[in-house]
Amino acid sequence: LGALGSLLGLAIMLFLLFFFLRDGDVMLARARRLIPLDEVRKERLFRQLGGVTRAIVIGTSLTAILQGFLLGVGFTIASLPSPVVFGVLAALLSMLPVGGAAFVWIPAVICLLFAGRWGFAVFMLAWGVLLGGLDNVLRPMLISGRAKISALAVFIGVLGGIPAFGAIGLIAGPVLLSLALALIEFAEEGRAQRS
Repeated sequence: LGALGSLLGLAIMLFLLFFFLRDGDVMLARARRLIPLDEVRKERLFRQLGGVTRAIVIGTSLTAILQGFLLGVGFTIASLPSPVVFGVLAALLSMLPVGGAAFVWIPAVICLLFAGRWGFAVFMLAWGVLLGGLDNVLRPMLISGRAKISALAVFIGVLGGIPAFGAIGLIAGPVLLSLALALIEFAEEGRAQRS
């Protein structure tokens, strides 16, 4: 049921992405006019949010590619069939907020157990757990390295965004946290100028 919810969330995200790509400039211009800040701060805010969004997409993509590659290496070591196909599948599924690449390596562990290849089953299990940990560490580091936001803020944004927004929370969580941090920074600047 959790996997079905993740796939539904991904489908909704792709559906919304179509309209954002088609009508994004109009929506962005309207949102920009509604923000009660001076033009300099609006520009800084939109530049920061754009940078965080780009960093999230690039960080998520690089993490997914690395996970797919490493899972393919694991399949090759365990002498499982089609390591390239399953590596690509793992890379695509690793973008899901729940389950991810585990949808590929857990069935591989089960197949190895049924085949009586206990050593490779234990290896694949350890390899899969390592890949899951890599996702939780590498993604925030890649995102924070490209955006002006700390790895801790990205990690908290992702952890809070997924339960709050579902699949789109992977992007929305860190972006909203970045927005909150930018608005706090603007409030501090305004207070310092009044003093």
